[in-house]
Amino acid sequence: MPSPDDTIAVPALSPRALVERAETGRQAARALLREHPDAVIYVQAPDGQVVAPPPSLGLEDVPVLSAEGRSGMDLCVSEDRMELVNAWIRVRTQTVVEVRARMHSNPEQWMVAHLLDMRKTHGVILTVLWPTDEAPEDAQARAHAPVVSAAPRFCTRRQDEEGNVIDCDEAYVQMFGYSAEELVGKPTFERVHPDDQARVIEGWVAAVASGRVQMFRVRQKRKDGSWLWVDTTLHNYLGDPEQRCMLAECIDVSAEMSAQEALADREELLRNLLEEMPDGLLQLDHRRNVVYHNPRLLEIMRGCAEPEGLDGEPGDGDRERPHAPAAVTLPALLSGLSDEGRRSFDATLARALEAGVRDDVELEVALPFAQQRNVLVKVRPLRRESGAVTGVIASVLDVTESARARRELEKRATFDALTGAHNRASIMEALERELETSRETGVVFVDLDRFKSVNDTLGHAAGDEVLVHVAERLRGAMRSSDELGRLGGDEFLVVLRGVSGFGVAMSAAQRISEALNGRCELSCGSLELAASLGVACVDGAPTTAEELVERADAAMYRSKAQRRGIPVLAA
Repeated sequence: MPSPDDTIAVPALSPRALVERAETGRQAARALLREHPDAVIYVQAPDGQVVAPPPSLGLEDVPVLSAEGRSGMDLCVSEDRMELVNAWIRVRTQTVVEVRARMHSNPEQWMVAHLLDMRKTHGVILTVLWPTDEAPEDAQARAHAPVVSAAPRFCTRRQDEEGNVIDCDEAYVQMFGYSAEELVGKPTFERVHPDDQARVIEGWVAAVASGRVQMFRVRQKRKDGSWLWVDTTLHNYLGDPEQRCMLAECIDVSAEMSAQEALADREELLRNLLEEMPDGLLQLDHRRNVVYHNPRLLEIMRGCAEPEGLDGEPGDGDRERPHAPAAVTLPALLSGLSDEGRRSFDATLARALEAGVRDDVELEVALPFAQQRNVLVKVRPLRRESGAVTGVIASVLDVTESARARRELEKRATFDALTGAHNRASIMEALERELETSRETGVVFVDLDRFKSVNDTLGHAAGDEVLVHVAERLRGAMRSSDELGRLGGDEFLVVLRGVSGFGVAMSAAQRISEALNGRCELSCGSLELAASLGVACVDGAPTTAEELVERADAAMYRSKAQRRGIPVLAA
């Protein structure tokens, strides 16, 4: 039987129309794959890393571009990388984005890439690609990105006062690909990139009017349609009777500009990736001045994406670096931590800066409007090649939900859900720890009398209500240093700390007995409570928690046999 995802019709629609008609991301992906049987896919985690397709996608039969552990942007050629970066940013708000790019696996083939945001349903962003014969409108500019040209790298041309070419050397012809006949008598301005024409005209006018040498850097068009970066030096020889021209000396600087543009692209890629990361990022120098932070850090630490309310006195490093975010200081970022949390972070930071130690620390952050957040801070030292630590980089991850779940699990593993007292394992563990460090310890074993009849006659709901009342009365009769546990059923154990003698333990037991014996008001009526109590104390000889409780249990049975609710001390 076909799955619901396989029943979607595939009319002759555009890829975007197919996606828009699909009800789910899986249906959209299946529709695209049926329309384009030669398609391949790759899958990215929310941080941009390529991962294996999750089984929930149901795309096991589709060819996958294998590049796990790398960024998805690394799959395409460098000239098209920013297209994928911009698509990656847009898909988070537009759900589906279409771009065209060339992959490293076949750099001559243009591919249609559909990015589908499936983070809510499958935790990933899916990209479906298929080959196309239609290149994008800017394909020529992207295919002819500035490259290092072959020799020559220096050439000259001569122009008249109107800017028309008089003649040029052979190097100029080779550099730009035009024949001399195609150049002579025509102005050079029309072969200058539109964005640079104003600079050329300004330099030309200044050279003609002042007679002084002018220099500017512009892009000039080659015959093949590509643009070449050149440094142009303009000399005015119009007044020289032997020359009567403007002499332009051109140096090919495409290698330098290509490197600069590649660096700018990488910086833009890095900036976009850092700002889109789900983690907060913080960089500090060796004096603990803030060098960099992304907006996510402010959202996690202060509940806002802007540095409002985080301004403070900048450190010395901030004054030396005017471009640094001086409005955000480390003390301001940490203002939501408790004193203990700030000490923990300071200690972690000191170990990283002074000893190069990589460490993690979990902290609680108090946000505005009484919100509480748990964060995991991973602090990593930054080193020079010499090994000297120059600062740290810290990633800050919001782990509030996992911390809440962990606390809930710890609570369930530690406390009785009905009464809030320690469960049997937890109270026995607490008693064992106490016996390891103290010989002034006692226990009171409490067992309710006639509790079975309450369950039999009034029901288990009434029985649970009785147990809650008993736990409340026990807490009211205990000292602040004592601990309460429910051993099971209607049996409770009170751990007494600092018992200097049998008399102290018996006084505590008597107080508990008086609190328990008497009327108890329930939602279904009232009844008389009664309990039997056994008391045991450490008598000097080494003992275990189980042994001490067994002695108190035996004493409790002697108390129950007396039927008077009077505590009995273990022999």
